[in-house]
Amino acid sequence: MAEQDLPRIRWGRPLVAALLVEVGLVIPTMALFATMEDPTQALNWLIPPLALILFIPAGYWCGKGTSAPVLNGLIAGLWGIALYVALTLYMQGAVADFDFESSVRPAYLLAHGLKVVGGVIGGMLVARRQAT
Repeated sequence: MAEQDLPRIRWGRPLVAALLVEVGLVIPTMALFATMEDPTQALNWLIPPLALILFIPAGYWCGKGTSAPVLNGLIAGLWGIALYVALTLYMQGAVADFDFESSVRPAYLLAHGLKVVGGVIGGMLVARRQAT
């Protein structure tokens, strides 16, 4: 296979997109923790759909201008998961009363899957546009 036939995979743009989306997910989380005594239920309903919604444009941005838009959208979603895991591991070591189990609730695991789905949908939108 010739070098020009290989799909163009970006690593930096999906990382930046995932970082921006993760910040976008942390902001409402912090706001709910600041205003509610126990925001768990609200976060369980808010974070998964928000992850999907925010990763669609992230995947779209990552897929633009590349021959493999779906793959680049997928990479954005995977970066989102990696950043969350890194943040969780950091918090576990840095914050004395951090509860690791609260970071792996079913709703958050669903959100991780939806990050990938959102990134792929964004990449598929680019691929569909390129096909027309």
